[in-house]
Amino acid sequence: MTDQKEEAERRETAALWYTELQDPDVSPDTWEAFLEWEKDPANARAYHEIESTIGVIDRTRLKSLKAKNPGRDRKPVLLALAAAAAAFIIGAATLALQSPKPDLAPLTYATAIGEQETVTLEDGSVLTLNTNTTLTVSYSKTERFIHLTEGEALFEVEHSDRPFLVEAGGTITRALGTAFNVRADQDAISVILIQGAVRVSPSKTANSEGKAGAMPAKTLQEGIVLKPGDRLDMKPGADPILSTIDPAQGDKWREGLLQFDNVTLAEAVAEMNRYSTTKLRIDDAALAAERISGTFPAGKQEEFAETLKLYLPVDVVNRADAFLITTRTE
Repeated sequence: MTDQKEEAERRETAALWYTELQDPDVSPDTWEAFLEWEKDPANARAYHEIESTIGVIDRTRLKSLKAKNPGRDRKPVLLALAAAAAAFIIGAATLALQSPKPDLAPLTYATAIGEQETVTLEDGSVLTLNTNTTLTVSYSKTERFIHLTEGEALFEVEHSDRPFLVEAGGTITRALGTAFNVRADQDAISVILIQGAVRVSPSKTANSEGKAGAMPAKTLQEGIVLKPGDRLDMKPGADPILSTIDPAQGDKWREGLLQFDNVTLAEAVAEMNRYSTTKLRIDDAALAAERISGTFPAGKQEEFAETLKLYLPVDVVNRADAFLITTRTE
């Protein structure tokens, strides 16, 4: 087989994979099979070429195909577009598609402590920023790229031919037509999938070594595919931890509520402190290790502290800059 024929067949396979992955209900098994195929660097390169080229092909071709196939499933249309991309690559190999320039200038959004903000992007995708969050949106012809600098955001992604990528702490979360939550703390990254499917992998735009979402070498190639209800927690130098939660709890913070399930008081206080400039403090380690459960309004520090008296033997001292939680003295 000649090199040209082999490359053409590889691109045809990539076009088929591209079509399969546009399904908003793509299964984890399909993702796993794709990731196995993509381990070959030549396959990965072919897929990226298809993905990039579709973003710059004249979209009137897609409209024409839809007009000829009214009422039919979009899959044949996408397959035709992907096949056109494969042919386009062969006929226009000299085009510089690897580093496309954004169509829109990057936009930065930020919230202060205790604030939330909802932003609708130009493609209809909706971002909801939680407390003390900063992110940058960069849209190009080939991809929709979000850099989450700090904080937490919920991403409700409108389906599109362009992939939707969220970079945070040295990781990339990739999604198409889905809803997921990403939180970036100083020493930890967490991703919760609410609907659809995403793949979390190391960032290719920066060296992820030593960052909060750095992954061990064995995870570098294939990434981790999540299904609805999966929560992925990552810390530097440790294996990622995959757990399962109720998907409805993944964005509970949008309602202004914080839900704790058998967490230490120290963990609960740290979470409460994210939402207020008035801090909660604990005066000893034994008290900090006590465990609590319950649902509390975010940012209501005094209310939280006073409620603790119903569950734990504590007193609350109101200081100028904080509420000090102390062990009750008889």
